[in-house]
Amino acid sequence: MTNSETTAGWQGDGPSAGGGPARDLTGQLVGGDFLVDRPLGRGGMGEVYLARQRSLNRPVALKVLKPELASNPTYLSRFEVEATAVARLNHPNIVQVFTLGHHGDLRFIAMEFVQGTNLREYLTKKGTVELPLALSFMRQTCQAIAAAGDLGLIHRDVKPENLLLTRKGQVKVADFGLCREQGADALQLTQEGVTLGTPMYMSPEQVRGHALDHRSDLYSMGVTFYHMLAGSPPFRAESAVAMALKHLQDTPIDLAVHRPDLPPELVALVMKLMAKKREDRYQSAREVDRELARLKGIVSATRAVAAAPSPSGEIPAQDTPPPAGPRPGRGRPIARRAWSALSDPSVGGGTLALLGVLGLVAGAALGWSDRPRDPTAAGPPPGPAASWMAPTWEDIPRQPSPRAQLRYAQLVARPQDRPAALLAVPGHFPGDPGWALTSYTHLARLLFGRLDRDGLVALAESLEAAPGTGAEPDAPLPRLAEICRAAAAALDDRPADVVRQLTALAPAPSHLEPGSAELALEVVEWARGAPGAEAQAPQWDDLRDDLFEALRLMTLDPADRFEPGRRRPPGRPSP
Repeated sequence: MTNSETTAGWQGDGPSAGGGPARDLTGQLVGGDFLVDRPLGRGGMGEVYLARQRSLNRPVALKVLKPELASNPTYLSRFEVEATAVARLNHPNIVQVFTLGHHGDLRFIAMEFVQGTNLREYLTKKGTVELPLALSFMRQTCQAIAAAGDLGLIHRDVKPENLLLTRKGQVKVADFGLCREQGADALQLTQEGVTLGTPMYMSPEQVRGHALDHRSDLYSMGVTFYHMLAGSPPFRAESAVAMALKHLQDTPIDLAVHRPDLPPELVALVMKLMAKKREDRYQSAREVDRELARLKGIVSATRAVAAAPSPSGEIPAQDTPPPAGPRPGRGRPIARRAWSALSDPSVGGGTLALLGVLGLVAGAALGWSDRPRDPTAAGPPPGPAASWMAPTWEDIPRQPSPRAQLRYAQLVARPQDRPAALLAVPGHFPGDPGWALTSYTHLARLLFGRLDRDGLVALAESLEAAPGTGAEPDAPLPRLAEICRAAAAALDDRPADVVRQLTALAPAPSHLEPGSAELALEVVEWARGAPGAEAQAPQWDDLRDDLFEALRLMTLDPADRFEPGRRRPPGRPSP
């Protein structure tokens, strides 16, 4: 037994979760068969204990209703409905219920004890989940929710805390304490045991108190998948009610902004799951699972192609270089030339037809890199900026195009080789400043994610000194350099310097690369939690508004950016 053990119910909840003093059944024999070992946690309806079932000599999780609720017919009925509903679910990805019983005035459920962790704890320790593992987690979750849907049951509380992860990588969906047959009463924000964690993943129809169906679980799955892939949930708020309102009113930043390395088809899938109207989502968990299965096969094939060198030592071409002429307008998809092989005979012996289009912000990011080159710009530099940080970049195999080179850095290179692989983009393709900027931005975000303060400062200095950078402070590389310096100041807990440096940028959305804007947002979120940051509270709000507006504008057709009546991005006062 380790401290990372979790079980079906209230993982990580402290003694205050359910209110009232805690009781301890340690050492007691419950129901004549369950010897209680120790408490594991508490929740809105009761306590959960680790126990041993003597008749079968196996560990179980014993979920016990609080005494003050056991005498309440409403809560007692809910408790029994939970046990009855979950007992009908016999699936490898659902925590199994063994028995419902009582011991004097105690009411309890004995269920499967899962050794491992939960997705929330995993994300806290490791950050975002890499693509192959994420696809596995997503498929297993879909299969569990589909099995419940086959019996007409909805979970109603899908969230990272309720996705248990065994040590073998198996997902177990837990805590069907809110599980109801379709048509049951809706969950209320004031209901016992509902905390900020629940509305963070709640569907719009659940917020409104409407009758629910299985598509509510699909929305919550989408929010959970977004959190797993982006490293943070799509919305943040100070209260349960404020959080619930965001699900009704706000549109999340496109997942591709957080994870430009993801296949656009996966981005589209997650964003579709989070559609406000249930009819705009997928209509079943099995449909989602089929899409994920197809995508997983494509990802595996693409990685196999990428990992197999051609006779020249290069990865086979998966696309063509960005065109020299004007890029497609943002009103049209840039898709079907993007992430993976469209028609490569080495992939499964035939053509892989990929469905879906690029996410809007991903399109903006790629479009920025594909933008027409300035004929007056300085010639290509002799080597990438900051090449001294990873001199092994020259050992990274050259790919057919800068896009393929960046894909190699994101999907093929080992984590320890990623800085060198990113620098290989401008190193091997010095004549493509757009792709160079994209790779430098990825490198800056990588350094910030690793809390590498010195690396950020060194990168900033190298970008400022790069040949052809230009003296204009609004030029892309000086902008990125200033954001790197702000990131270093954030890691030093110097919030006043962060405000000063980012405010001085006076961001112009038409010139700001999407990844740079997202990095600046990450810096703001980090720095505003530093000691003394509250002194700059108004400035934090202004910065976030500017950056969110910049990201929003990147998803618009240029002709629509400043139409009459549309709010312009707030400007910065002149110094």
